[in-house]
Amino acid sequence: MSQEHLVSECLFNGNVKVRGLPWCREREKEIGIASLTSGFLCRHHNSALSGLDSASKQTLDTLIEACDLYARRKNIRTRHWTVKYFTTDMLLLERWCLKTLININLSGRPGLPVDAECKSNMPTEEWVRIVFGLERFKPPMGLYRVAVKGETLNDLGNGHIHVTTKSRDGRLAAADFRLWGLPFFLSLVNEPIRLEGGHLMRGEHQQWFTTYDLKNRPVNSHLMTFTYAKE
Repeated sequence: MSQEHLVSECLFNGNVKVRGLPWCREREKEIGIASLTSGFLCRHHNSALSGLDSASKQTLDTLIEACDLYARRKNIRTRHWTVKYFTTDMLLLERWCLKTLININLSGRPGLPVDAECKSNMPTEEWVRIVFGLERFKPPMGLYRVAVKGETLNDLGNGHIHVTTKSRDGRLAAADFRLWGLPFFLSLVNEPIRLEGGHLMRGEHQQWFTTYDLKNRPVNSHLMTFTYAKE
C-alpha cells in the first residue's frame, strides 16, 4: 500500500489549510500538503493515477488563471476589455473530481455508503474504471458546470477548493465542487438533474466572464471553452 493524496499535491506548494475531515471537523488546521494523504491505494495503482494528476493540473491551472483574471477585473468599470480566451478539458476535470470525491469519502471514517444495502464506502468498479479513463459516465451522470441566475462570482480566484458531499436514500449520490470559486456539480445518480434558479452545463460548452461598465452594462472580459473529447 502507498499514501494517496486526498487532493492532488501538484496543485499546491508548502502548507495548506484544511477543514471538514474527521481530524479537523470544526476547526481549520494547517498542515504540509505532503501530509494530506491516506493509505487506500497500492503503489501500482497510485502510480497509474499520477498521469491523471499531471494532466489535470493544466486544466485546473487554466481555471485558476481565468478566475484570477476575473478577480482582478471585476471591480474595474470599463466599456472595453482586451478579450482573452481560455480552453480547459471537461473530461479530465470530471475524472479528477470523481477521484477527489472518492478519496474524501474514503477518508471520512466511515464516509457515506456507496450502496445503501451493503453500507460500504468503497467505490464501485464503474467509478474506478471512469477514474482510470477506461469508461465514461453515462448521461445524465457526470460533471456539470453550474450557472446560477444572478450569481456574482465575487469569490473567484480565492485559492480555495470546497467539496460538499450529498446523499440520497442513505448513499453517496453527488457532490458540489467549488474550484477557486467556480461552481461544479458531480452527479452519481442515473436521473435528470434540475437546479432551481440556475442552469447545468455538461460536456462541451462555453462561458463568458463578464464585468460591468459605469452604466451597469455587461462587458465581456474573457471566454472559457470547456472541451469534452468524443468517444
